[in-house]
Amino acid sequence: MEAYDLIQQPEGKMSKIIVSDADMALHKRYHQELVFNYSEYPTKDHWSFDLKSVDFKEAMRDWIPANPEEKIFFYVHIPFCEELCYFCTCSKYITKDYSRVSKYLESLHTEINLLDDFLKENKIALNVGTVFFGGGSPTILSETDLEGLVTRIRKVFDWSSVEFFTVESDPRRVDEKRLIFNHEVCGANRISFGMQDLDPEVQRRVNRIQPKSLFSEILTDKVRSYYKEIAFDLLIGQPGQTVETMEKTCDGIIELKPTLVQLSLMAYKPWIAKHQMRMLAEGPLPDFFERKELLAIIHDKLQQAGYVRTGFECYSLPESPMTKAFEAGTAHYGASGHQPGGRVNFLGIGSSSMSNFGQDYYFQNFYDLDAYAKSLEMGQFATFRGMKLSQDDKIRQHATQQIRSYFVLDFENFKENFDINFETYFKNEIELLKSFKNDGLLTFLPEKIVLTEIGRDFVQNIMNVFDVYDPPNASVRDRLEVIQAAKEKQRLVQEKINN
Repeated sequence: MEAYDLIQQPEGKMSKIIVSDADMALHKRYHQELVFNYSEYPTKDHWSFDLKSVDFKEAMRDWIPANPEEKIFFYVHIPFCEELCYFCTCSKYITKDYSRVSKYLESLHTEINLLDDFLKENKIALNVGTVFFGGGSPTILSETDLEGLVTRIRKVFDWSSVEFFTVESDPRRVDEKRLIFNHEVCGANRISFGMQDLDPEVQRRVNRIQPKSLFSEILTDKVRSYYKEIAFDLLIGQPGQTVETMEKTCDGIIELKPTLVQLSLMAYKPWIAKHQMRMLAEGPLPDFFERKELLAIIHDKLQQAGYVRTGFECYSLPESPMTKAFEAGTAHYGASGHQPGGRVNFLGIGSSSMSNFGQDYYFQNFYDLDAYAKSLEMGQFATFRGMKLSQDDKIRQHATQQIRSYFVLDFENFKENFDINFETYFKNEIELLKSFKNDGLLTFLPEKIVLTEIGRDFVQNIMNVFDVYDPPNASVRDRLEVIQAAKEKQRLVQEKINN
């Protein structure tokens, strides 16, 4: 997941207006062509390319032993898919040649061995609460390879503390038997499906054909009994999406009854993924305002069906672990979306995977498979950039997370966590937030700032107020220049190790 979205503004109208004129005026006033998701702060384009394997090791020595009670989210990246979805900007490779997957698994096992040896040599124990296989598509792995990978990882840390084990699943590549295998043999107890949309025409235009009946066939009673969370991803902004098609998609989702629905706004970034331009072959994408109409339909439909809004882009059933975490104040937003279990401390393996330790460190592995493999062959972790956060970074990161996860800024929370007076520390930001207050997007209470119901749709704008690297007054051109400069540095670093 990238940390920013470019909102395309083509011409084109939808057939039904369900957002009020007043709301549309707000959306027009606060519209930005380049917005940030803040799955991390500062965003990756501001991380240093000087931080390498040695810094990653030092961070693990520093942070993990000092925080033994903090749960770790152990992420495994499988960067392969058999077919290209035109909307996708994930780090992935399209192949039907399984030998490429096998070669990658050799490097992945090398990384696991390197990590295991390092932890044992330094007497470091990982307190892992969540294991997550993402991609790409982890379901490209054969049963034998998935079982072998899980078996090896189980030897790295005490698996008894793992509460959630997710395998992202492509519904076109699994059946009931495979999902049962993933649970009974590998221990998976949570599924995340890239559902994206149920409309046949939308699916055709993005090259991802997966009818609703496919989900009905694989989500049998036995499968549902094995998995404590069944999550659907729903992508907003795809070609062909209209108010009418979204109403039907929501009806289908409600009928299929996933416990969790994760929304995301489609990031249109053809300078990264040229194949996205194929989505424009038959007409424009939904524009910024039309996306808001789609979101309004989703909000209304899902809430009427009993789903609870448990984050900016998250709906879950009352019995879902996510709802319970949201109510308990232990939900968190990060690179893998909204997750239960408190602050997400990532330890990622695989190409492009990201690690973060508390509010102190960020690191990322090489995207390029050759650079990733060569680093490991040299006995080094595949780290190519990272960041050690300043105290100000930590405070602002906390602010973005509180806004995105809970729609509130509690002054006492900042006093307890950072020993600061919120109103003094963020004096300038509070001045900027007054325009949001005047427009009914925020409510100022004596000890907190709370987002209103309509304000929740402006989370990205409100979070941006606290960003000193890409502040609200930065132009789109300025932001794109930062992004492109980071891409060029990344290219040079990968080129250096490959040569």
